[in-house]
Amino acid sequence: MQMAVHGRSGDLEAYLAADILFHRTLLEASGNEMLGALTGVVAEVLTGRTHHHLMPTRPEPAAIRWHAEVAQAVQSGDAAAAEHAMRNIVDEATRAMLGDVPDGDVPG
Repeated sequence: MQMAVHGRSGDLEAYLAADILFHRTLLEASGNEMLGALTGVVAEVLTGRTHHHLMPTRPEPAAIRWHAEVAQAVQSGDAAAAEHAMRNIVDEATRAMLGDVPDGDVPG
């Protein structure tokens, strides 16, 4: 995954592009027109998090791993595992934006 490569290098703009692509692909692949329509909103939220310095200087390794888990779970048809990993992503992002996760710390 490009997110892992760019996350390790600290290239937040390249990481952002890969993260947007990941979420757009997932939303569009859902086959749900309403979810597909959220692509722009999700891209803006991710962009805002990065451009307003609400993103750690190095993306959280656990969050990168959870993105990979989502992709693997979707590919294997394991909805419960995909939901669990996605909830971990959302929870980590929420804590980070609220300042509950110091830069570089791994939650859980």
